[in-house]
Amino acid sequence: MRKSLLSLSVAVLFTVLFGAAQAAQPKEYKDITIGFAGMTLNNEFHITLANGAREQAKALGCTIDVQAGDQHASAATQLTIIENMLSNNVDGLIIVPSASEGLETALRKSREQGVPVVNADTLINKEVAKLAGLEIPFYGTDNFQGAKLAGEFVKGKFSKGTKTAILTGIEGHQNTSDRRNGFIKGAGDAIVVVAEQTANWEVDQGYTAAQNIISAHPDLQLFFCSNDNMGIGALRAIEEAGLKDQIAVIGYDAVSEALNLVEAGDFLCTVAQYPAKMGELSVINLCKMIRGEPYEMYIDTGCRVIAKDNVQEHMDYLSKYVD
Repeated sequence: MRKSLLSLSVAVLFTVLFGAAQAAQPKEYKDITIGFAGMTLNNEFHITLANGAREQAKALGCTIDVQAGDQHASAATQLTIIENMLSNNVDGLIIVPSASEGLETALRKSREQGVPVVNADTLINKEVAKLAGLEIPFYGTDNFQGAKLAGEFVKGKFSKGTKTAILTGIEGHQNTSDRRNGFIKGAGDAIVVVAEQTANWEVDQGYTAAQNIISAHPDLQLFFCSNDNMGIGALRAIEEAGLKDQIAVIGYDAVSEALNLVEAGDFLCTVAQYPAKMGELSVINLCKMIRGEPYEMYIDTGCRVIAKDNVQEHMDYLSKYVD
């Protein structure tokens, strides 16, 4: 009798454990194909975002097709990519928009085909989405808050009236205005903005813009660069002008090269986003949309200032997603 009870107990325990293990397994979506239309794959931030999406798609068993243009501003190329994906009958789309304005036709087509869309990192203009007849979930950083944190960092480090230049991203991007405005709000009277110029998120344009600004304002003390690429370009211009001891640089994105520059003391700080998380959440929620399951309309993926005291921690985190 005791042996029978023991056998029954083991069987029950096995059933409970097996059932728990089964419940813990992620849902599989093997018959789903996702199209991922990125802004570019020539920037580590966007590569990390795409890698996060790839890893999550692998975990869920679905197929993902990742494509992007060569430049951040490759709006026409991105539109072609999206239209081709729709022609190839993808089940859902993840879009990191190069520009919102040209997307209305493609978004309308996705609605007509019953192809759900999610938006990562850079917000699709709400009016464009409305004209296309779509409500589009968004997963990304509160960029105003991230830049505000950078501004507050400056306020704690610099005296009132620090002569500051701002390099901004692509005009019309929500990220562009949010990062500019958030930084100014956070820094308050610690800065006086003497120059602003767009550099379209690119290293070479950041270099040229910084050269022009330094030439016009040789007494400049600080660059706030709305992404690390532009900061890397600005640093090169500062070094060539022999002003590294005078002009500090702040970036945004916390890509590997920027983290190395923070560690070396060449960047004062950068703002970390979590692009891999954006990619992961986009895949998870898009699969739920395709299946008709409940999903999240908005998720703030977080941000923080990275300076010398915490740079190694973020390097360790990022290494999981960067080759």
